[in-house]
Amino acid sequence: MTMMPAPSSGYAAPAPPPDVFDLTVLALLLEATEPELHAPGQLPGETLAETAARRQAAADIVEDLLNELRSAA
Repeated sequence: MTMMPAPSSGYAAPAPPPDVFDLTVLALLLEATEPELHAPGQLPGETLAETAARRQAAADIVEDLLNELRSAA
């Protein structure tokens, strides 16, 4: 006896949503960029303006990557 429901039972797993991304590219981005770019909080010796600029740069890079993934899909 199996624990898996028959596909015709109506209890089969739903199909994944159509906008699921392969996050391999995002993982590569995190590896390829400086870890400090994505570090939470304020880094030692960093001013609040520098922290804000670093966070904005990280957000811009991630946004650009996600836009490229969306356009490729």
